[in-house]
Amino acid sequence: MEITVYGRRFEGGFWTKWEHPCDENEIEWVIDSANAKTFDNGRPGRLTIFDVLEGARYIFNVAFGSRKDPQQGDVEVLDVRINEMATNGLVPQLNGAPPQRGIAAK
Repeated sequence: MEITVYGRRFEGGFWTKWEHPCDENEIEWVIDSANAKTFDNGRPGRLTIFDVLEGARYIFNVAFGSRKDPQQGDVEVLDVRINEMATNGLVPQLNGAPPQRGIAAK
């Protein structure tokens, strides 16, 4: 499985596009966090790409400043891609079940 996190990062006084391909450890952390979200949402074991987005936000969002006064290094996660599927696409199941539609996780 490949996970890429997309967002914006505050650098040099400006928000810039940020893209981060996760390594094996980060993938595990994001999926563990996403699994915890399924419990929070009352759907244990029914992991969706939107849970993965929330898991990535939990792992990668950084706030040294506030919304009105962002600081160097602030990161806001806006999207994730699992293999070729992004959150603005179709929702696959990641718990071993076949996807609803689209591309299956590797």
